[in-house]
Amino acid sequence: MGKSSRAGLLAVATVLGLAVAPQAVAAPRHGITRISTTAAGAQSATASAGGTVSADGHYAVYGTKGPGGEGCPTAYGWCVFVKDLRTGKTVQVPGTGVEAYDPMISGDSSKVGYTSGTYHFFRAKVYDRRTGTLQTLWPTDPPKDNWYERSDLTGLSADGRYAAYTIGNRDGNANTAHLLVRDLTTGTDEVVDQPGHPGYLGGGRLSADGRYVAYSAQGSGVSALYVKDRRTGRTRSIGIPAGGGASVVDISADGRHVLFDFGASYPGTTVQTYLADSRTGRAVPVGPEGATALALDPTGRYALLKDSAGALRLLDIRTGRRRTVAPSAAAATAVPGAVTRHGRTVVFTSAAPDLVPDDTNGVSDVFARGLG
Repeated sequence: MGKSSRAGLLAVATVLGLAVAPQAVAAPRHGITRISTTAAGAQSATASAGGTVSADGHYAVYGTKGPGGEGCPTAYGWCVFVKDLRTGKTVQVPGTGVEAYDPMISGDSSKVGYTSGTYHFFRAKVYDRRTGTLQTLWPTDPPKDNWYERSDLTGLSADGRYAAYTIGNRDGNANTAHLLVRDLTTGTDEVVDQPGHPGYLGGGRLSADGRYVAYSAQGSGVSALYVKDRRTGRTRSIGIPAGGGASVVDISADGRHVLFDFGASYPGTTVQTYLADSRTGRAVPVGPEGATALALDPTGRYALLKDSAGALRLLDIRTGRRRTVAPSAAAATAVPGAVTRHGRTVVFTSAAPDLVPDDTNGVSDVFARGLG
């Protein structure tokens, strides 16, 4: 790493005020474990993907495709499973099996969310693991500015009380036209996007208590990033470079740090990951050029990146140290919510057959790597 890169990383730590939080327990403690297995512990016959993990590394969720997947018989269905990473127990989430995408678990592991449906009539849903109840996320009184046919889950607060979701349609000009936050206790919804925002919405990531929501908007060559404080009603714009598009990837538990990617249009197409301070709106680059951001740990100190060669690396933003989660040969990927506190466990998807012994199913699996 060059002198300018080290200086930049020190500037990030100074600007964003990153601090080390108390140590958390995570599993597995070291090495790679395949977590997408059958209830009996055998490898799945069908592909699995989309793993996320609770903040302490105790529970993970993932999707497994049918037919042939345990409890998931339909050809185009995806079932969502919760796995206890300490005991190995695997349980299917009720209501999944038709088509279920983007599974996620709240930081406290009390809620599991996903998007499910058929054709283009999808709905965001949240399952309460404690009460056994299932909520479908759709506004009681949808905005009248367009027609809407689907909702998609974008985030869960770590305390399990709030869920963020978009509403839109598949064919019209309102693919993801509005971003809402549902209070899962009261059942009420709040529209959080800025009036007149440009184009499609992305991100929709929530802080641990649901107070802050980070999202991006893009359309007609215009790109914008926002963080809304739902307690005060104030929305702050995040400063992004000119000449490209930006997309929110993740937000820290306290709502202060927002991880996003910026793709410059000219010359050529280059990508750079940035970390922003939501209090000041200032953003600084982190990691090497060409790497894309996948997830941020709850403390905001560790970013999971996919480098230009395809390897997954966990970046300590304070020190600049990068640890390999999966080599480039693994063709791995991950999603927001895949990193525990302090980066001790990372969940990812890969079709590589040599990450664990006896991987002979020939399809993608979900793995957990312990890093400390």
